Amino acid sequence: MSIFRQLGQSPTKVDTRRFNLSGYERMPRFIQRFLNHLAAKHYSEQTAQRYLYDFLDFFRWVETASASEVDPSSVEIESFVEFDHAGAEAYATYLALELDNAPSVINRKLSSMQSLFNHLIETGITAHNPFQAVERPKRAKRNPVYLTEQEWLDFSTLVRSNVGMSDREASWYERNRDRDFLMIQLLGLTGMRVSELVGLDWNDIDRENGTIRVIGKGNKERVIPIASPLEPLLDGYRGQGAGPLFCSEKGKRISVRTVQHALKGHIDRLKPYLPFLTHKQVTPHKLRHTFASRLAMSGVDVLTIQQLLGHESVATTQVYAHIGDEKKKQALTCLR
Repeated sequence: MSIFRQLGQSPTKVDTRRFNLSGYERMPRFIQRFLNHLAAKHYSEQTAQRYLYDFLDFFRWVETASASEVDPSSVEIESFVEFDHAGAEAYATYLALELDNAPSVINRKLSSMQSLFNHLIETGITAHNPFQAVERPKRAKRNPVYLTEQEWLDFSTLVRSNVGMSDREASWYERNRDRDFLMIQLLGLTGMRVSELVGLDWNDIDRENGTIRVIGKGNKERVIPIASPLEPLLDGYRGQGAGPLFCSEKGKRISVRTVQHALKGHIDRLKPYLPFLTHKQVTPHKLRHTFASRLAMSGVDVLTIQQLLGHESVATTQVYAHIGDEKKKQALTCLR
């Protein structure tokens, strides 16, 4: 067999670290290789970090179930691949009954482990995947939670104000008022994911053509028109210049958690003034739902909404068609 014929006979191990992931050093070497493999396959850093957190949760369960101290970084691959289907079922039961995780969370954690074992199979380390046949909880189909037109306008009005703040809090907020408001408006008026928001650079904003370039899942690029309410906000944003659109006090690109924390702070202070915030559990992703739902209620077709959201399949976007249908039904009730 020639050397060229041999090149594809064994999978390439990716040892180069490409992501700066929290907890990476705590992982065993074979999991670090898997995370490096995700980078080579153009997964986002946020996705890789989510995998890592799921692996940490798994090892916490191993420690609890075995009643012994477990250091993930010292786990040997020979020992790890002895994990069997019964163990996978026990882990799924633990997530459901002990942690009371939602079906979506259970499915994600089990999928993370299944993906890891699939990678170990592909690299010739093991021949079986104990998570392959684990029964998954069914996810109830729910309509997306979103803010109505009036709720969005009321929230946008108050979030920029000092309502619900002490003098000291208002003074502190002054430093980040423009930044926080622009972040929230971008989420609600473009439908971008929070990971896409924090990845924005100033050169992604094309004021001449009125568009924003977004790098979505799988490093796929899409262009979103700039809604008119965003134009003065972008013009007046004091952070404008080169590099990241949103920076921390230290001048570094902000994290997803920073956005989530900032939004939650505003939600908590405005709950006494906007009762709908008590039961709608607004998050960055709910603002993405708000954007899509407002488009659907305005009669925008599902294919256009799909392109704006960056959904790979129109089936994912189809849930918003129901909202548009409800709007049409309401319009017909006005007929006499």
